[in-house]
Amino acid sequence: MSILSKIRPTSLTEELLYKALDADENTDTETIIQLLEQALQSVSDKPPKRVIKMLFPATILLADLYLEVNRLQEARDTYSAALSLTKTDVDKMHVHEVIGKLNYLLHNYEQAASHYLKSLHFASKHTPNHAIKNVHSQVLHQLGHVLLDNNHSVTESQKNQAVEYRKYLLNQPNSYDLTQLNFYRDIGLDWWNEYHQFSQ
Repeated sequence: MSILSKIRPTSLTEELLYKALDADENTDTETIIQLLEQALQSVSDKPPKRVIKMLFPATILLADLYLEVNRLQEARDTYSAALSLTKTDVDKMHVHEVIGKLNYLLHNYEQAASHYLKSLHFASKHTPNHAIKNVHSQVLHQLGHVLLDNNHSVTESQKNQAVEYRKYLLNQPNSYDLTQLNFYRDIGLDWWNEYHQFSQ
């Protein structure tokens, strides 16, 4: 028996949140999405503290599920809503990274770059500058794609890699060349270093 089943919800919001967050792996994705949507839409102006504590994980779960079913705009908007609920730099770093990824997939390159840089900003608070390249390689790789894939001088081969990279980000079958990771990461790192120096 789940520990959540021993707690008695005091509102519809709380009941829906418990059902969604405690759903097992056999629960249909759309059912969980509906429970979360209903719960988050029903939050009152002054919810109890235990409900407030559930809002961030519930919002992230809903955004993750939207991404899983390829509802990219809803996923981006939900992650954006989660930003106001973040408490730690690590949460901010992760949420900005995913918003960057979703903006990239939606061809909003400027917004994608902005969120990747914000992700790296929060990452740099807890990572020495010399270690950023290794510790945050994934974000730098993604930033490199934003910068190069949006460039007017991109080659035909790089255009094809951008198409395959989008499939890769969506966990779809792809022929993305992972040997190019360092190339894109270095582009992202150069831009991060320029931005970081300028913003200090």
